[in-house]
Amino acid sequence: MTQDPRPSTGECGVLLLDKPAGMTSHDVVARVRQAFGIREVGHAGTLDPNATGLLVLAVGAATRWLALLPGDKAYRATLRLGLATDSEDVWGAPTARDDAPAPEAADLRAALEGLTALRSQVPPMVSALKQGGRRLYQLAREGRTVERPPRPVSITAVRVLALRGLEADFEVDCGPGTYVRSLCVEVGRRLGRPACMAALRRLGSGPFRVEAALASDRWDARHLGAALLGADAALGHLPAKDLSDDEAADVGFGRSVAAPRGAAGTWRLNAAGRLLALADAEPGGWLHPKRVFHV
Repeated sequence: MTQDPRPSTGECGVLLLDKPAGMTSHDVVARVRQAFGIREVGHAGTLDPNATGLLVLAVGAATRWLALLPGDKAYRATLRLGLATDSEDVWGAPTARDDAPAPEAADLRAALEGLTALRSQVPPMVSALKQGGRRLYQLAREGRTVERPPRPVSITAVRVLALRGLEADFEVDCGPGTYVRSLCVEVGRRLGRPACMAALRRLGSGPFRVEAALASDRWDARHLGAALLGADAALGHLPAKDLSDDEAADVGFGRSVAAPRGAAGTWRLNAAGRLLALADAEPGGWLHPKRVFHV
């Protein structure tokens, strides 16, 4: 059992922000740190500087919730055929071009919708994955290319929105660790063409949607503070148990409490209307606290 030393006062919660193009995810984290005067700010998945859309941040003790947030993502993207780049998007250096005419709309649609059958993906060199202790994008900046083993991916849905000759707008629902830029390259490969990504907007992350996100012109302490989501909203996908005073005291000392019948997985333990701890269901009908937030 780990006890969070952070006191019960102070900013704590999850933020949904609509990142504009031109900012890095680190820039956004820095803005929130400055607004709240707090260092403890984390994210649930970065966005590239040229991408826009939903960025989920956690503030204060809520950074301990990040690993429990669902990792599925939803994106809207634009594919461009006839161009390949070293970054797999239109902002990179060109590596291949062709002047072939646009494919038949039916063929392009089939290649996009066929992505749901994709089961593995080679991460791009511009990703933040580490190899040999260094980020791939750092190696790419040095002009180095290294072998990257394929990683499993899950593409649950692809919706084609518009076909415009050599470009296509589409939405994709995917599991964590999926690179949309590499999906665009894969579509080109299936059509025998160079291809890259021309635009990207994150629409959703787990249960959260960009429509609920705060625009960048409202990233001040007052608006950010009002937008913080508490545990019930941020962790609403986890089952919860309301504790009696005696049970809350036990949990505060790291002791298990009785679990509801059939309990499994991770649970929220609430006391006096606030999140007290996260607990794992264990054999024998017990909920064992693994992290206590307020005592």
